[in-house]
Amino acid sequence: MKVYRLSASVAAVALASLGQAAAAQDVPTQAADVGVGEIVVTAQKRAENVQSVPIAITAMGEAQLQQRGITNITQMSAFTPSVQIDRASPFAGSSTIMSAYIRGIGQNDFGFNMEPGVGLYVDGVYFARTVGAALDLVDVSRVEILKGPQGTLFGRNTIGGAVSVVTADPTHDFAFKGNVTTGSYNRLDVKGMVNLPITDTLAASFSFGSSHQDGYQHRIPYTVTGKEVNPLTGTVTGPVAGSTILSNEGNFLTSAPVGGSSTQGGENSRSIRGKLKWTPASDLTVVIAGDYTHANEEAAAETLMATNQALGQPGGNTFATFYNLCVAGVSALPGICQIKGKVNTNLQATGKYLPFSNGFITNNIDTTYANGANYSYVTAWGTSGTIDYKLSPDVAVKSITAWRRLTSSFGTDIDGSPLDMGETTFSMNQHQFSQELQLNVHAFADRLKSVVGAYYFNEGGDLHDKVVFGEGLVQVDGPNAFTNKAWALFTHNNLKITEALGATFGIRYTQEHKLFSGGQSELNQIGLTLGIPPAAFPDPTNLSRVFPLGQFRQAATNTSIHAGLEYHVNRDVMAYASFAQGYKSGGWTTRLAVPLAATTALNPDPTQPPSFRPEHANTYEVGVKSDLFDRRLRLNVTGFWTDYKDMQLTVTSAQTAFVPWFINAGQSRIKGIEVDGEARPIPALRVTGSVSYMDAKYISLGSVATAAGFAYGFKLPNTPKWSGSFGATYTADLGRGDSVALHGDLNFKSAMAKDYQNDFIQGWVNLVNANITYTPPVDHWTLTLGVDNIFNKRFLVTGNQNDGFGAKVGTYNRPSVWYARLGVKF
Repeated sequence: MKVYRLSASVAAVALASLGQAAAAQDVPTQAADVGVGEIVVTAQKRAENVQSVPIAITAMGEAQLQQRGITNITQMSAFTPSVQIDRASPFAGSSTIMSAYIRGIGQNDFGFNMEPGVGLYVDGVYFARTVGAALDLVDVSRVEILKGPQGTLFGRNTIGGAVSVVTADPTHDFAFKGNVTTGSYNRLDVKGMVNLPITDTLAASFSFGSSHQDGYQHRIPYTVTGKEVNPLTGTVTGPVAGSTILSNEGNFLTSAPVGGSSTQGGENSRSIRGKLKWTPASDLTVVIAGDYTHANEEAAAETLMATNQALGQPGGNTFATFYNLCVAGVSALPGICQIKGKVNTNLQATGKYLPFSNGFITNNIDTTYANGANYSYVTAWGTSGTIDYKLSPDVAVKSITAWRRLTSSFGTDIDGSPLDMGETTFSMNQHQFSQELQLNVHAFADRLKSVVGAYYFNEGGDLHDKVVFGEGLVQVDGPNAFTNKAWALFTHNNLKITEALGATFGIRYTQEHKLFSGGQSELNQIGLTLGIPPAAFPDPTNLSRVFPLGQFRQAATNTSIHAGLEYHVNRDVMAYASFAQGYKSGGWTTRLAVPLAATTALNPDPTQPPSFRPEHANTYEVGVKSDLFDRRLRLNVTGFWTDYKDMQLTVTSAQTAFVPWFINAGQSRIKGIEVDGEARPIPALRVTGSVSYMDAKYISLGSVATAAGFAYGFKLPNTPKWSGSFGATYTADLGRGDSVALHGDLNFKSAMAKDYQNDFIQGWVNLVNANITYTPPVDHWTLTLGVDNIFNKRFLVTGNQNDGFGAKVGTYNRPSVWYARLGVKF
């Protein structure tokens, strides 16, 4: 297969045109065959041309998603300026987690106590948890990414922005379309949709998807090639050279299944969706939908990058924390070595253990010596009912009622060795109910367009952490239970003051109430060994319990506004300026390994679980949207400035007893400029491009952040200074009614931090993709051949450093892959 990639000349054309990442839905117009087409979105709760919406939006329709080989929502990140979406979360191991950031604001922790900073909506229904949110895109009409706070229209936890997925509705024509994709690592994807007219007023659709791809990181056995030497005593402590360390899982606290795959990073999921659309009258539409997704996958690829066993200090000796605690004559903690290791012997016994050191670094990011937890099971399903009723030509009512349920279990061996130095396993169950009512009004000869609405949300569930550190010296068992209720009233209004000048004003009032109870225990009572007195434990009758007793409450209210002006220079050029506010809920730290024995900057009240406040963002935005040269060039430019307050960050340090701790770090300032557009200089050629520049820094750090080790020079996570995408598609007519389309794109991001403490810095990344599609004279099938990541660029996706067990571990992206796709429709 011949691989086509962007030439320098094509990239230059793309840069000159400042093309947009994608067009979402081309509405047929007289110039549609030669221009860029009209883009229709529903960002303001009604269908309208994106060029008339005073919000920075990137949208892609079904054709654009297929053209770029996008099959999962997280892949949108490569084509959207100022957006970073990862399919991973530190120390979780599941590839179903969506960690999304827009303009430097988001969340990469999957915990139930942490809310996402970017809201995900499917057909108007909010997905509250990041677990299971890395959606495969099946039968999607379009995807819209709204940048900046969306507090008035979308509510809490859209402080960074919102991702809205709109699936296709049934129609009254029988149709079938589907595709089969094969490729690298035994990839096999099967997707299809059938549309079924039932009566003149009733239609149904059914879609399905199946995705499989083998893991790209191989688990290999560890064979000792030499003997380990104790730097403290000079004695030989390792086993005999040539022996092999075997897996002996199951002796410790874990929810991990014994055995498992010999690779990591594999994907395997199934999903179905059904829709029923009833239109008994021209003014009434009812849509009932249901969906089900199940993933049975391997854990994400985890690469051991470094070991550091000096209890949080850089450098130090290469022995594990448990070894330092166990060496006779050195340890100040007598009796700790009576804890049984996985071979059920005293850990100090000569030859019964292998010291954890840099010897477990394979020097190959696609191999690991890990042999522990390696699984991700996620099941999610939901139903929804949407009613649209027009009371009059100018007044309409819309109701969206939805119920969703999530069950999941996932775990990973984060130490990258055959030892049980660090193994994390989790189970999460969640259910949610939501109800939204909207009243859409057009008044004063269509000069005023208003949305007035009410929203109710009720969520409950549990998260159970099971974590083993240091060959079982620390075994954390953490059941937690949550409930959350929230309601809101909102309005969003667009007023046409003159034919050229318009104003926008929106406001949303939100109340929420959270309940939480935690039962975190450390089964070996390590706190006693470390010298914490029994009186400091929350339950004198159970000295394993480390979490405060009781049920804890948080209540909060918020009022967010959106205000702006837009000016239509002419029919094709609009300028706007706006101010928008966003809000994200507060919560509690849930992961403790020792009791809260004393008052500190991180822990002001030992009788209460450490809590963190809501965070807020105020964003100022100016922009110009334009369609030029008879709609052959679309050019949009946006500048923004965000004051980001009470940022919620996850830290792991000696001050937090080496467990992830959630804090309000302080305030940052994020400013930038985005340029995106699309050009069609000739009918056969489409050129797209986008460029984003962001300048982000901390401007105020609170005492908690300072105590946790933060510094003003730290980079904000997932906030590259530069990002962008350039692409071109050329469609050649072969003269027999058939055609060949050549597509190539270059996506880039400059260096960025992947964690809040800047232990992981991802270098500059350039990714080049290309594909070629053949369409026959009778357009019933297509064949596409493509390559993603042509030059095999490898980079960090996420990472975790925990000096409690002394490992720095990172997850890298999948290598270069090829694919072949056969699509059919009739």
